[in-house]
Amino acid sequence: MKKKNFKIGIIGAGYMAEEYLKVFLKKKIILEAIYSRTISKSEILKKKYKIKKIYKSLNDLKNDDQINALIIAVNAEATKNIIDNLNVCNYRILCEKPVGINFDETKKIITKMKNKDFYVALNRRFYSSNLKAFNLIIKNNGKRLISIRDQELQNSRSKLYNKNLMYWNSVHLIDFINIYARGKLLKIQRLKKFENNKFSENITRLFFSSKDEVLYHCNWNSPGPWSINIIQKNQSFEMKPLENLVQEKLIKGKRIRIFHDISKIDLKFKPGLFIQVNEFLKMLNDKKHKLVSLNDYFNTVKLIKKLYV
Repeated sequence: MKKKNFKIGIIGAGYMAEEYLKVFLKKKIILEAIYSRTISKSEILKKKYKIKKIYKSLNDLKNDDQINALIIAVNAEATKNIIDNLNVCNYRILCEKPVGINFDETKKIITKMKNKDFYVALNRRFYSSNLKAFNLIIKNNGKRLISIRDQELQNSRSKLYNKNLMYWNSVHLIDFINIYARGKLLKIQRLKKFENNKFSENITRLFFSSKDEVLYHCNWNSPGPWSINIIQKNQSFEMKPLENLVQEKLIKGKRIRIFHDISKIDLKFKPGLFIQVNEFLKMLNDKKHKLVSLNDYFNTVKLIKKLYV
C-alpha cells in the first residue's frame, strides 16, 4: 500500500517539541510547519531541523489547508486553549499530556471534542522495558500483584502545577494500572491519604474482578525513585527506574535473574518517543497502531480522581 502524504506541523518550541524533532530528523521526515508563541524559538528550530515554515498565529495554521496532522507539545496551561481553537479542524493529532490540568477540565475537553483522530502521548507506554515486560507477562494468565511506587515534589513552578501534579506527572505511573490490572475495579482501600503541600503519602490498594491487586504508594514532598513491580506465580518483573527491566524466575526452586537491555533507540532518544512516533505514523497511514485514545486516557484520569478524591 502506498503511504499517504501527510503534512505534519508541530505546536510548541520547548524541550518536548525538540525531542520530537530529533526523532523526525532521524526518520528523514521534514515537518511542514511550526507554531509557538515565542517566534524566536520557532526560528531556531526551523533552521536546525529544516522545517519549511513558521506560523505566527493559530489562525495562520488553521487557514493553511496543506496541514493535516499535528503534534501538540506545549505546557499544560496552554493546551486547552490550543485544543479549543483547533476543535473545528480535521487534523490528526498527537497531544502531549496532560490534555486538561485536572479532572474537571479534562472532562470538559473530552465532552466538547469533535475530532475523532485525537490521541494522547504517554511515552512511557512505549519504553522498551514496558513493551518487553508486557509481552512476557501476558503469557501467564495467573493472578498479578502489582506494586507502583510514585513520588512527587510540590516545590516548583506555579500553584496550579503543584496542586494538580497527579494529573500532570503521576499520570504516567497510574496509567500502568490500566495497562496491567485486568477486569473491573471492584474496591479501593485507602491506607494512607495524601495531604496537600505536606510531607505525606498516598497508600491505596485496588482490587479487580480478575483477582489482580494493585498497591499504589506515592510519597509527596520527599525524594524517591519511580518503580513498578509485577509479581506472578514463579516470576516477577521490576522496572526501577522505569527504563530498566529485571526479571526473576523460579526454575526448579532456584531464583534466576535476567537483566533485559534497554533498546538502543531508548538510549539515543527520549525513551519511548521513537516508538511512539512510529505508532503515530502508522495511524496516519490507517494502519493498526497502539496510540492512546482520548477515551483510554480519560480512563486513567478517572482513576487518578479515585486515588486522590
